[in-house]
Amino acid sequence: MPATVGLDALPALLANPDAIVWLDLLEPGEPERKMLEDVFKLHPMSIEDMLADAPTPKFERFADYAYIVWHAVRPGWEKQKDFALCDLDVMIGRNYLLTSHNDILPSVEEAFAAATTDAGVLRKGPASCAARIAEVLTERFLPLIERIDRDIDALETAIIRDSGPHLLQIIFDLKDGVQRLRRVGVHQRAVLDRLSRGSERDVEIIPEEARPFFRDAYDNFVRVVDSVEGFKDTVNSTMDAYLSMQGHKLNEIMKVLTLISTIMLPLTFIAGVYGMNFDGEASALNMPELRWKYGYLATMGFMGITATGFVWYFRRKKWL
Repeated sequence: MPATVGLDALPALLANPDAIVWLDLLEPGEPERKMLEDVFKLHPMSIEDMLADAPTPKFERFADYAYIVWHAVRPGWEKQKDFALCDLDVMIGRNYLLTSHNDILPSVEEAFAAATTDAGVLRKGPASCAARIAEVLTERFLPLIERIDRDIDALETAIIRDSGPHLLQIIFDLKDGVQRLRRVGVHQRAVLDRLSRGSERDVEIIPEEARPFFRDAYDNFVRVVDSVEGFKDTVNSTMDAYLSMQGHKLNEIMKVLTLISTIMLPLTFIAGVYGMNFDGEASALNMPELRWKYGYLATMGFMGITATGFVWYFRRKKWL
């Protein structure tokens, strides 16, 4: 049956080819470095990479083990507007599995709980345990993909209804999130693909019976990457739609302002002519309407008729 032992028992267990050891490290630091060097005999570069943050997933094959870096969705993203990714370092040896992460990851917790309660899980070997982690880790990307899909649909609707400046920040946030997922997803898909296919050199670390489980995780992650690729084009389209709507709104505003200016132009001309204050008594040609009893009313009526005539003409031309 699976049992939890202290670090002092690790050398003896690792020396026993029939024992399967799973060591899970949470927030490893310098104290763990010496143990990894002395007990697990890991390459110094592997340890250095494990203690640092890897920008992208990767797979490296060493003489006695395989070093894998996966990226997982950081827990708690469901309650946040944005999401974050974190590293999960995995070392698969002939009789040990070493996992290292800075966040408590459900994928590791579920697989570790299964291994400690079911002897058959560990009996299948370290690679099968790693494949179980990969399956859960991959599945946890799917709800995130669904949320991004809903966010994009809501954004498209908002752009049509009201393409205000506040939507620009939402577009940039979505674009940034999609780019992060795409950058990680392409490399992680390649890592899962290699684990599912294997090679003659990898067979002693990743046996044939473990590869179908990695293939299942790979198939799920292909859906994730394909969705992200589609999101990339859709987000770019929403940006184009936003700019088009902004241009359309600007054209409508300029159209209204132009029509108002066009209507006011003859009225301004009439008011300007009658505002020159020619002396009507000096000559009959000098605007006799200035001293006319109904001159003001006649002028205002003329201006009203002019404005109404312009509005009627614009409506007839369907400019209004």
